[in-house]
Amino acid sequence: MSMRRAGGPPGAVTFDCWSTLLYEPEPAASYGRRVEIVTRAARAWGLGADAEAARRSLDRAWQRHWALWHEGVASGAREMAAWAVEVLLEERGGRRPEAEQLTDLTAELAEAALGAEVRALDGALETLERLAAAGVRRALICDTGFSPGRVVRRLLDRAGLLPHLEATVFSDEAGVPKPDTRVFRTALDALGFGERADEAVHVGDLRRTDVAGARAAGLRTVRIRDHHDDRSELPDADHVADSHVHLLEILGLAGSPASALRPPRPPR
Repeated sequence: MSMRRAGGPPGAVTFDCWSTLLYEPEPAASYGRRVEIVTRAARAWGLGADAEAARRSLDRAWQRHWALWHEGVASGAREMAAWAVEVLLEERGGRRPEAEQLTDLTAELAEAALGAEVRALDGALETLERLAAAGVRRALICDTGFSPGRVVRRLLDRAGLLPHLEATVFSDEAGVPKPDTRVFRTALDALGFGERADEAVHVGDLRRTDVAGARAAGLRTVRIRDHHDDRSELPDADHVADSHVHLLEILGLAGSPASALRPPRPPR
């Protein structure tokens, strides 16, 4: 069964970002850069932190961000920079950095991913191009962590994907993360589908945020498991795509001249 409307593909498709359109082949590289950034800053402030202390501070900041994300509260580089500093002060003591210094730390942590390798998933560009050619409206709905929307836009642009997205909605800018239905409605409004959510499809990799949030907002859902297979026991999407080639088939846009559809592979 495909997700065609009567006489054609969906009217609009919204996409998650990470593990749906983009991925980092070596995510530890960005984290390593952030450890170096915090270590250097803490030493400059007289806290005397080593790399291990910096790593602990970032780990605890990330854990707090992760917990808030599950509670539906948005946070990002600014909050995590402040939380990491609090951990260092608890462990090391010393003088609290000035506001300007904390602002500089936030910016460095936020932009660390710009120095890492970030790639588009295989077929992601072709998917967006095929949707555009078919007149299907396209938007991104992305939850952010250390990398805010302004940085993720640059990564999408580097990968050649940004010009094919008509709207981009980020949790740090919207003030709430998925599964809050407001981010989905913001994207639909930008595409002219605010009153026609049932004509739209959301594609993402996570059941808790992408599937549950989109479904609550009235969209149909596809979970893509090419890069990350969410094996949780939460309700699954209407369809599961093994790749972007498979996704085009589900969306009713199969028949790429560049490649043949591959059969679904078993769950990983």
